Amino acid sequence: MNEPVRSPDTAGTRRPDTSSRWSLTSILVAMAAGAGLFLAWQTAGTLLLIFAGLLFAAFLDACTRGLAFVVPIARPWRLAIVCVLLALGSAWLLAWSSYSLIGQADSLVRLIGEQLRILRGELRSLGITPPPGAEGPRTLGQLLLPDPGVLFGHAYTAFNLATGLLGTAVVVIFIGLFAAADPEAYRQGALRLFSLDRRRRIGEVLDEMAEVLRWWLVGQLGAVVVIAVTTWIGLALLGVPGALLLGLQAGLVNFIPYLGPVIGAIPILLAAMAQGTSMVIWAMGVHLVIQTLEGYVLAPMIQRRVVAMSPVLTLAAVMLFGALFGALGVALATPLAALLRVAVLRLYVEDRLGDKQAGRSAG
Repeated sequence: MNEPVRSPDTAGTRRPDTSSRWSLTSILVAMAAGAGLFLAWQTAGTLLLIFAGLLFAAFLDACTRGLAFVVPIARPWRLAIVCVLLALGSAWLLAWSSYSLIGQADSLVRLIGEQLRILRGELRSLGITPPPGAEGPRTLGQLLLPDPGVLFGHAYTAFNLATGLLGTAVVVIFIGLFAAADPEAYRQGALRLFSLDRRRRIGEVLDEMAEVLRWWLVGQLGAVVVIAVTTWIGLALLGVPGALLLGLQAGLVNFIPYLGPVIGAIPILLAAMAQGTSMVIWAMGVHLVIQTLEGYVLAPMIQRRVVAMSPVLTLAAVMLFGALFGALGVALATPLAALLRVAVLRLYVEDRLGDKQAGRSAG
């Protein structure tokens, strides 16, 4: 007698529940992503510090590559020459400008404090009550130590700040030196984290990101030097007090896209107010001409080699990173956004979505 054919279920073999496995995998992936985001949030300051070191490494690498056209010797020797020249240049600049900068800083603080008190009086005459404490310090000493009764408290705070800045600088310098000494070793180490079939593509993206970082940094440093020197010369010819210090701050705040020129104009405006309306107009005219030339001549030359980002994306990155990570986030927002943009275009738009034309046309 023939036995009935038993179905797979009645035979004791069950089909795997793929839906439950998929749900479990999704939950585990979500938990891992959440844990990774939480860890990144808790260590954001350290991660930004590491990125600052890599940024310094990109600068050293760019200088080392450029030196190869002048001195065709081995890379370690070229890197050593770059480091020695940077150290000697920094020491010379510090020795040359320290006395002048301290004197100009004290005079500039006195001048700006006086202008703030005049502005406070003008606001009161118009019936507007300025916020308390808006008079400003009278001297550089009052700016650094406003209350002599808490001298030791300020000294302790200044000591902590100085040691923190020194430690940060040491970490950034050593990360930059080690990464610039043998960048290929770190590149190969990063590629080993990916499967064999993806390593070539990831390597191409890493090379493009490194190129973007090098040219962005070189371009920004060039813009800082040009703006600082031209602002210093222009204000000095006009007779604005503290021209060297005003030029340095105008160049340094230029690292902040779009907002930097506005921030740099405020001290120039306050310093020029002491010499009348005509001096304010001339000083603002010099600042406007320099920033216009930088925006329409120097910046486009930089963007030919760097991924050009829209103003909305740049400002959004600056505001977001500034709100999350403070001053360090503001300083590093633009290069971080540029690298993330390259990664998204190449790995998501081109590889994941398959839209090669859109990825290349966007940069």
